[in-house]
Amino acid sequence: MNSQSMDNMYTCPICFNFIQDGHITSCGHSFCYNCITQTFEQSKRCPICNTVLLKDHIIPNLMLNEIVQKFKLEKELETRIREGNFHQDNLIKEAISQTTRNLSLADIEHLLQMLNEKKLEMQIESDAIQNKLLLAFLNHLLRGKVEVHKQIQKQIIQIEEDINLIKTFLDVSIENSALNDNLTSSTSHEDLVEQDEPEQQSLEEAETSEKVPTIEQSMSILAGFNKPVQTKTFARFILRKKRIFSHFEDFARIYFECRERCVDPIVNVDQTKNSSELSEIDPGLDNFRESLVKFSKYTDLRCLATLSYSNDFNLASTIVSSVEFDKDNEYFAVAGVTKRIKIFDFYSAIRDANVDIKYPVYEMQCNSKISCVSWNNFLKEILASSDYEGIVTIWDVQTGTRKQTLQEHDKRCWSVDFNEIDTRLLVSGSDDARVKFWSLNCSHSISTLEAKANVCCVKFNPASSTHLAIGSADHNVHYYDLRQMREPLCMFKGHKKAVSYVKFLNSNELVSAGTDGQLKLWDITQSGPCKRSFFGHINEKNFVGLATNGNSYIACGSEDNSLSLYYKNLPTQLFSYKFTNTDFTNGYETNNTNDSEFVSAVCWRRTNDVLMAGNSKGIIKILELY
Repeated sequence: MNSQSMDNMYTCPICFNFIQDGHITSCGHSFCYNCITQTFEQSKRCPICNTVLLKDHIIPNLMLNEIVQKFKLEKELETRIREGNFHQDNLIKEAISQTTRNLSLADIEHLLQMLNEKKLEMQIESDAIQNKLLLAFLNHLLRGKVEVHKQIQKQIIQIEEDINLIKTFLDVSIENSALNDNLTSSTSHEDLVEQDEPEQQSLEEAETSEKVPTIEQSMSILAGFNKPVQTKTFARFILRKKRIFSHFEDFARIYFECRERCVDPIVNVDQTKNSSELSEIDPGLDNFRESLVKFSKYTDLRCLATLSYSNDFNLASTIVSSVEFDKDNEYFAVAGVTKRIKIFDFYSAIRDANVDIKYPVYEMQCNSKISCVSWNNFLKEILASSDYEGIVTIWDVQTGTRKQTLQEHDKRCWSVDFNEIDTRLLVSGSDDARVKFWSLNCSHSISTLEAKANVCCVKFNPASSTHLAIGSADHNVHYYDLRQMREPLCMFKGHKKAVSYVKFLNSNELVSAGTDGQLKLWDITQSGPCKRSFFGHINEKNFVGLATNGNSYIACGSEDNSLSLYYKNLPTQLFSYKFTNTDFTNGYETNNTNDSEFVSAVCWRRTNDVLMAGNSKGIIKILELY
């Protein structure tokens, strides 16, 4: 029955309000006492059925009064709740007061008993719900911990198998090498690997020095521990172990990733196999060992030579925009906002490191500020440059002349790159949202790719003549097959600002840098999220340079005037080199740097442990990993 019908049941047919002091007639109709009394005085008949009434036929209807009173209270509560004008405690008190007004003591006691029973029932129900919630949580927690326990047990078995494998490998190596001369037969593998803290602390002092301890120093450090005489190699091992253990959690994660990717179980090791055969038993373990070796291979960065991009100290800006080695690593080009491209001889720069001012072997004057240079991978004398006026220029370095001037971009051209497979092909990217392809055999562009945002960088895949990576102001990296340029093969998303650089780590891995202060590693065979993000450098507004060694290491500049070096499997910095200011009039270096100075260009010397970086003050450092 709806609310409207209920209202009609309890409404007086005469005044159309809720019945007050209800009375019922002999014909069975109910009215307010005042209403029926006034009507009776006038007509002596029932207003509903017109039945003749006597005064004795109108009697009180007590049951109806209770029902109407209760219904009125409920309606009032509904109205208050709907209007939000109520207080729960007051409503309860008012309801109880109205309900129990006419109850006897026995009725009150019965009501209390009912309330206690209801309270107990609700409490039991509440406890049951709480216990069910707790049980559900504990069951879920148990399932998770059981899975973790199974995973840990699986990992323990894997680690134990790998330990046994490596012990066997060491046994074979020691039997077949001169190591047996340095290590006594009584020394176990655990004795070689696990060292006491005092010994490690002594070797920490050796790590902080510029040179690895000599054999005599190592013997002195290790004396007094009743252990066999250790060699310089073993002292080096302790230093490398300490560096690895400082990133233990990262390497633990890498270890299990490598082992999970290896689907073949470890087979029984034949101890008659030589070391090279043993190393091929498990690719996953070999990959992890390679990570340990490459990470701990170097101790730090040291400066081999310092050069100046400009010897004119009156220039307001001498930012180095680009540094690049030629195909033979014999010469390197330095270019920037002074509108000059300078070519230096690498070996002369190293040989004359103590000479205050180093002069280039070739120099080209440009008409505009230079943003990027790229050497041809086949023709040693050919160099391409892009500038702030959108012009791409092909230079003959040996004669210092322009071979081609390519003017098709409408705005600043940020990047230019030669293809390493088809060495006649080069590409450029510009603020006009166009990527243009050029040939050394043609005076105009041979193709144009229309991007949807400003193009900040372009880079060919070093192993392909038809694949190109583009970084743009839309925060994304676009990877194209030049045979199908309508849509990119992949679009890598994750940067929060413009992508300023893209470089290939190898033919399948790409590194991108953004002005959001992030470096990201991508697998170009997959279109998913980045494999890893690297942090430790500062980059919020400037182009700070990015370079890879074509294998495992990544270098980039930072806006705190330092160079940051990363290893591809670790998110944190491997090394950081802080630039100092050099006064080329007297050769002195100082640590006083302006907060606005930043490293602006970076490049690696191919297949070498040498890299080069230039900063916003025009200072160029040739650095070596050692």
